[in-house]
Amino acid sequence: MQAWILNSAGASANSSPGDIGHYLLMKPIENALKTGNFKILDEISEKRISVDLESPFELNGYLPTEKLIDSLAHIFSKFETKNIEWVSRQLEEKFSVQSLNLVLKNKQSEKYEYYKIILFLTKKENKEWKIYYLRGLKI
Repeated sequence: MQAWILNSAGASANSSPGDIGHYLLMKPIENALKTGNFKILDEISEKRISVDLESPFELNGYLPTEKLIDSLAHIFSKFETKNIEWVSRQLEEKFSVQSLNLVLKNKQSEKYEYYKIILFLTKKENKEWKIYYLRGLKI
C-alpha cells in the first residue's frame, strides 16, 4: 500500500496521486494536527467518541466531542507536528479504518515522539463520514 507523507513545511509526496482521495477526512485531520486547532472534530465526529490514546497523550474514555477537542488542543500545544504519513486504510460501504503515523517534536525537551493514530469512521444515513473511535499508539 502506498504511503502519503506531509512534512512540517506542508510539502507532500506520494507515488500514486489517485491514492490520496481514498483517505476520508484527510485535509481536516491534517490541518488540525498541523495547527493544533481541533474544532473541526465537532463537524467530523460523532457527538461522543470512544478514545484510547497511549502515552505521551494518555487520554481514555467515552468523551463528548467538546471535551476531546479541548483535551487534544492542550496535549498538542506541547508538540510540533513534523511529519504526517497516511499508511493504511480499509474502506467498506458504511465503515472505514484509517491510520497515520506522526513524527512530533516535544517543544520543551526537543525530543521526537513517533505515534500512530487509528481513525474508525462510520457513514450514517446522511452520507457523511464521522469518527466514532480514536486509537493512539506510541511506535
